[in-house]
Amino acid sequence: MSSEWPLRQDPEAPVIIALALVDDPESLGFVVLDDEDDWFISDGTELSEDVLVNRESFGRLSLREAVGLLPQLAALAALPMGMAADWDPERRTWLLSSVTGSDDDEEDSRLLAARVAAWEYEGSPDDEAQISSGLTEIPVGSRQPVRAVRQVVREQDGTWLFVGFEVPEAEDFEVEGLELEHVAKLYPDVRGVLKAAPGQVYDRATPDGDWELVEG
Repeated sequence: MSSEWPLRQDPEAPVIIALALVDDPESLGFVVLDDEDDWFISDGTELSEDVLVNRESFGRLSLREAVGLLPQLAALAALPMGMAADWDPERRTWLLSSVTGSDDDEEDSRLLAARVAAWEYEGSPDDEAQISSGLTEIPVGSRQPVRAVRQVVREQDGTWLFVGFEVPEAEDFEVEGLELEHVAKLYPDVRGVLKAAPGQVYDRATPDGDWELVEG
């Protein structure tokens, strides 16, 4: 890992981490970055409603210590708040997803209201957008595939589809669901076409090319 600190959070910030990972880092399961930009790192164990159970399963480390233990965390430098990432050890790849809701409905409503008030584009920040699977994966290693959106589709019913350059044109592909705001934060260059009306399609020829309205 580079001596330059890779994450935006304070390296001395505390993180909640499964104690099993301290002895066996290979048992990494998933991480969550909450709405306050704090990390939760697990071997697959979920937090319990029982405080005593949590104390037996989880402890605290500084984020610097956690990255030293699990250097693959550095690949998540651009992970937006409110997202989770499952670790695929065989492929050494992070699989991203949006975290939906918590046990505090009142706090969830407050946070969503703030997100909606700050949203400057069509749709709502919590709309589920379909996105080609490769765009929800972050491999760890020196060989990095091109991770960029090639096409933005606003369906007639107002739903969104984002297609990456990893998908050959005119071929079927798998999709995952992410919240629209998370797509916009992961791929900020799509924000210019989040003005799309239902039925419109934007495309571009290269990852750094200009968007072109090709339909609608």
